[in-house]
Amino acid sequence: MEEYSWYVPGGSYRIPTGACIFDLNEDGTLELVVAWGFTGADGVYAYTWDGATLTTLDCYNGVGVDFLYDVYACDYNDDGHVEVMVSNAPNMGTSQWHVYALRWEVDHFVAEAFWACPNGASCECPMVWGGDVDNDQKTEIIADVSNDGSYTPGTWALNWNAETEDWDAVPVWTDYGGVTVYGVGIADIDEDGTPEIGVGSYGGTPSGWLFEWNGATYDLVWHGEYPGGEPVIESVALGDADNDGHQEFVFGTQQVHIIAWNGESYYEEATLTDPQSMLAGMNICDFDTDGLNELKACEIIGGSGTEFIWKYHVPDVTPPVTTCILTGALEEGIYVSNVTVTLTATDDGSGVSYTKYKLDAEEWITYTEPFQVTDDGNHTLLFYSVDRNGNIEEQQTRSFLIQHHPLLSLTIKGGKGVSVVIENTGLLPINKVPWHINLSGGIILKGTAKEGIIPQLLPGQQKILSSSIIGLGKTLITATVDGTSTTANGFVLLIFVLGVQ
Repeated sequence: MEEYSWYVPGGSYRIPTGACIFDLNEDGTLELVVAWGFTGADGVYAYTWDGATLTTLDCYNGVGVDFLYDVYACDYNDDGHVEVMVSNAPNMGTSQWHVYALRWEVDHFVAEAFWACPNGASCECPMVWGGDVDNDQKTEIIADVSNDGSYTPGTWALNWNAETEDWDAVPVWTDYGGVTVYGVGIADIDEDGTPEIGVGSYGGTPSGWLFEWNGATYDLVWHGEYPGGEPVIESVALGDADNDGHQEFVFGTQQVHIIAWNGESYYEEATLTDPQSMLAGMNICDFDTDGLNELKACEIIGGSGTEFIWKYHVPDVTPPVTTCILTGALEEGIYVSNVTVTLTATDDGSGVSYTKYKLDAEEWITYTEPFQVTDDGNHTLLFYSVDRNGNIEEQQTRSFLIQHHPLLSLTIKGGKGVSVVIENTGLLPINKVPWHINLSGGIILKGTAKEGIIPQLLPGQQKILSSSIIGLGKTLITATVDGTSTTANGFVLLIFVLGVQ
């Protein structure tokens, strides 16, 4: 659904040649940066959008605005601030610059860091990308430079030199054999820790290339040709197009080619044949905010002008499988410590979307990380998972019991002397149980204190402890068994203890 549209007045064609969205002025909200061409006021425009009104913040139309091909957001000099990288066509104007950066200063753009490609005066730079392609912990700018379909000085890596405050340019590849290059992107396709550079063609046989740094130079690691197709131009994107957790190299020669890594070599994972003419753009993104990426491509206006969005679909009808691991100190099937619950879901098809669990009478919760159960007693855990195709696992149940400490019942009785009835009300046997009976108050001639060890108390078993007394007067009786205590008051009359309560 189109929410809003506008253009820069004047000119003949009035096209946005490139755009990027990021927090340009670092105010915590996103801004939109657009390069406009064939208008009455070409330049790089910064906009802010409040949901109803689009406001222009600034327009850069100074040196380097010959014909603008693209804009790209990147911290090219690793200073902690994101700049706008501009792809320019000096062969269509008066400057010499193929690439330059715009930083934001208070309320306007400031141009800095200009680069002109060697042997490229007759050429344009249609597209750049940024990333650490040589593992030096610094950002490189990768630029394709060509003169339409006739000539290319190649693909270049621009390394920012903080000492000279300029780029040191290194050729990635210049021997394209008469084919010219346009689109570019960066991602670690083979997952070896060194990102590949993906390049698409313009003139010559429609082609795609992947290059990778070998520690000293850049190697060509994959190349595919598609005779009879259309020029790739800027329809290049690298990312996880099929949501398998791995990056792919995607480019369009009218058909869309998805190049993946199978662990040993690069291969064409899929080919999309819907487009009928040249493609001018390619993006991998979660367009419908469902948590999964889609692939978007658009045909040039000179063709049908159609836009396409594809979602990778796994023919999956099998629900996930969730395993539950309980971790804690276990004795005879009963946990005598806190219990850590870990849920792990697997799905060999579309992948796990989410896991839910419910503990006892609590509400259902989306599982994100292991959690602890600390309360004594019987517990029932319900859980299930759902995959990305909507397959729902049958609810599973796991029950467990926690008893942190021995459960003892103590009852003090009088009569001839004093006695304590001990009962193990828990579910575990208790071994080597220490006990102690103490009387305080009154005149106690014999039996002030008595202690001992019970070898074992089985669940439900009772034991009576007795202590003979000689004395007179009110007394406080304290019984302690394995950390559990109780008290009672009584009256000692010679060898009897009366009125215990």
